[in-house]
Amino acid sequence: MLVQILSNTPIWVFVSFFVLIVFGLMQTRTRTVQRIPALLLPAGMIALSLFGIGSSFGFSLIPVASWAIALSMAALVGYALFRDKGVEYDATTEKFLVPGSWVPLGVLTAIFFAKYVYGVMHAFNAEVISAPLFILFLSAVYGLLSGYFAARAFNLVKTAKWSTKQFNLAMLRRAV
Repeated sequence: MLVQILSNTPIWVFVSFFVLIVFGLMQTRTRTVQRIPALLLPAGMIALSLFGIGSSFGFSLIPVASWAIALSMAALVGYALFRDKGVEYDATTEKFLVPGSWVPLGVLTAIFFAKYVYGVMHAFNAEVISAPLFILFLSAVYGLLSGYFAARAFNLVKTAKWSTKQFNLAMLRRAV
């Protein structure tokens, strides 16, 4: 059965998975990233997650609300409890120093496999995918996983604001 599933999977799915793995592996290294590109990953993952809800279940109240509530909860809890204090921002160059982490790779692959399993279930016409509880659950899973990226974006924005204030204070002191 697994061979049948894999052999009927379009090539673009494997290419997408490979790109996600490469991108996730890039996140494992400490790197310097400009402000806009640093915020593009979280924004892109949130947009793709919402698009996944729409393409799977439509933009109706239950899946969107489930997604939004889970995303908000994960973002707030993630920001409050699991903030990456190793992130630094240089206001003069407008670049972040982002420590490497394996977590983004794990989250990216979890999102991929959640969508892949849904796609396989859809291809097999599994009745469960139209059950309200399944829709609620999978929408929440997408939201929770995207909430990680939202929390990461909040951390970057907060770090940049704090560093910019420190930079401005230092420039003021030098001027006086």
